[in-house]
Amino acid sequence: MKACGTDERNRLLMKLSACKFAQYELWLFLDTHPNCAEAMQALNMHRANGMKLKEEYECKYGSLSNPKGNGKCWCWVNDPWPWDYSPQAGGCFTPSMGARGKKGACR
Repeated sequence: MKACGTDERNRLLMKLSACKFAQYELWLFLDTHPNCAEAMQALNMHRANGMKLKEEYECKYGSLSNPKGNGKCWCWVNDPWPWDYSPQAGGCFTPSMGARGKKGACR
């Protein structure tokens, strides 16, 4: 039995991975073809698409990377964990209110 949202989560990760791969390939191409306007346009398109996909993923499933702490604690420990996801809360994680009820303890 699959967890709720697993297919959607994997789909977003695959799309984000493909977008990052395309960006990397275009960076390599632009190393040898720095004046190629078409490649630069494609790179900018993939960057914008990647930012949208990352935002969508993080809204639904939490951060893809560890956010920086303030030196006193790690903020991500106060944010919702994957099992704390609640579709009733609008379908997004709420970083300012963790599942343990600490409002913005590290921010």
